[in-house]
Amino acid sequence: MDSAAFVRDFVRRNDPDRFFASLFAPADKRAQLLALAAFDTEITSLRGKVREPMAGEIRIRWWQDRIDAEDESATGNPLADALVAVIRVHDLPKSAFSAYLEARLFDLYDDGFPTRGDLEAYCGETSGIMIQLAVMILDRTEAARAADACGHGGCIQTMARALRWQGEPARLQPFLPGDLLAALGLERAQFGQAGHEEASQAALEGFRAIAREHRAAFLGAVSRLPQKQRTALIHLAPALVSIGSGRASTGPLRRQWQMLRMAVGGWPAR
Repeated sequence: MDSAAFVRDFVRRNDPDRFFASLFAPADKRAQLLALAAFDTEITSLRGKVREPMAGEIRIRWWQDRIDAEDESATGNPLADALVAVIRVHDLPKSAFSAYLEARLFDLYDDGFPTRGDLEAYCGETSGIMIQLAVMILDRTEAARAADACGHGGCIQTMARALRWQGEPARLQPFLPGDLLAALGLERAQFGQAGHEEASQAALEGFRAIAREHRAAFLGAVSRLPQKQRTALIHLAPALVSIGSGRASTGPLRRQWQMLRMAVGGWPAR
């Protein structure tokens, strides 16, 4: 299996939403978008692959060194080799990858975000950066126009993913801003615990309200973008539906239908 086929199969198995969304991109851009998606998927999955945070940090530092290296010879890691090739071909800013990898260190720990601003900064530096880089691959000359949509889109993607864990308080609570919890008189460790049901539900509703604010802002920003750039945002459709309805999007066919509807029929009104 050649490297392009390996990357394509990796994304198809591990990130089916972005694999499906890539089918709406120009044929000559798909492999490059998938290489970016494969990198993001690999880094996002580190928490579940390592037993100790330090092992995850070592993996992240390996990726940083590979991106920074001047030597572009093959490493034997097809995901890394494909990413380096995309960075070179499109002259993607390495500083963006550095910011992304630094922000992803949060995933390895359970410290939680002190404030809403910290949460939003994380969203922008992780999912938001990946969306912005995808836009640059599709339309480098006008990519700056998509900055707002990418930032809010990153928040939508991250918050929708976190909300899938509302039945697992230990996984969701690091994403709840500390200032939101403090306003409710709730300590982070108390979220979801017996005796704190009312405050925990209020914290969850507050988090959903933040997500809905970003959804409305995203829909306003995306409506002003050319179709070429919107292709990089189609994979957000299930998250938009989930945040808007308050229900998780379940099943691959339903999620694909949601992406198809927005790709063909347009984005919903705010």
